[in-house]
Amino acid sequence: MNRAIQALTIALAVVPAAVHALSAGSSSICLPPEEPYVPSGDAEFRDYADMVSADFERYFSEITDYFICMDATRQAVLERAREVSKAHQEFWRRAEELGVTERAAASRPDAVSAP
Repeated sequence: MNRAIQALTIALAVVPAAVHALSAGSSSICLPPEEPYVPSGDAEFRDYADMVSADFERYFSEITDYFICMDATRQAVLERAREVSKAHQEFWRRAEELGVTERAAASRPDAVSAP
């Protein structure tokens, strides 16, 4: 199997896992909060200091929620990767049991391919 097909195969395996993790972990995708705008001019800074201060408070509150979302997503993706790893091990056990390891060896992690 050439490298392009191997890369595509890996991508097709990883993308559904990430989508599954995002949908299983929460009902939304983790998006970072919008950063506060700080006026550069002194007059605007004086006029909007209270609003900018509140915007910083909003940002720090939302960034905490964002980190929590990212941590949950990471945990879901790791769990899914563990499940896929178990399926991979079972695949090789079964391939050996059925005597088809030679046919499947091109994608086997410990298989050595010629350049």
